[in-house]
Amino acid sequence: SPAPTRSAPTAFSGSNVLALKPASDEAIAYKRDYEERARELVEDIAYEEATDPTALFTDDAAKEAAEAKALAATRRQQSLMQGYTGNECSECHNFTMVRNGTCEKCDTCGATSGCS
Repeated sequence: SPAPTRSAPTAFSGSNVLALKPASDEAIAYKRDYEERARELVEDIAYEEATDPTALFTDDAAKEAAEAKALAATRRQQSLMQGYTGNECSECHNFTMVRNGTCEKCDTCGATSGCS
């Protein structure tokens, strides 16, 4: 009885893969960007070390924080008087959120509060 013929190949002998080698031994892609970023990092570290770490807790910083809270409260009150919910949009930070079913939608940018 003759051997059954197979319709699909089962193995290949040999390989057609060519050796891959880099064009140069030195990495050249984005080298300039890495060097620039390294310089920026050194400058950032030097700036952070030069600044006073207690500057975040000064009277001026406390005054700025209080003013920002007062401004947000005023904007929230105005939005409530205009018919909005008074919540801040997480995308554009406007207080123009309206009810959209069980969720909220921003009238300014169209973002939703997480529901679809």
